Amino acid sequence: MKKCCPKLPIAFFIAFMVGAFVYYQYSFTSTIKINFTQDSFYTYTKEGVSLFMPESQRYNVCIYNSFLKEQEAFLQKQLQNGIPLLAIDFYQQGQNIFKEKNFKLVRISSSLMLKLIHGFNIRALPQCFIMKQDAKNPMEYTHLKDFGFYKVINFKTENKEK
Repeated sequence: MKKCCPKLPIAFFIAFMVGAFVYYQYSFTSTIKINFTQDSFYTYTKEGVSLFMPESQRYNVCIYNSFLKEQEAFLQKQLQNGIPLLAIDFYQQGQNIFKEKNFKLVRISSSLMLKLIHGFNIRALPQCFIMKQDAKNPMEYTHLKDFGFYKVINFKTENKEK
């Protein structure tokens, strides 16, 4: 007696492995994390330079260009949502333009800047991203990227937060 489909188990196994690889590859690239114990953010105070320590559960991280004056209006608009704003000047020369409690101008190393540009896939400035504190590690903040299939799967999480 002949088997119906002798190549079916091999084809199924190959399709399963390719699907698993694509799923895990995509799931690891769908989030970006900032760990404040490893990634150093610095603020300038009257006393000098100090290490930034997060105090809020959510932050709006904005990367902007300080040489363009219209970006100040963009940052002012971002302050209106009530989430503390971490402003990162792309050229690392910006002055603290706002004296508000929810505004922190932070400076970072060039390697961390490249990590953020690559992780957030920044193509134009200004860009803002909301980071949320991890429940297990209070020094780690996560941003879920909002593209593709991952957004469709996690639509319940997105709706609860808004």
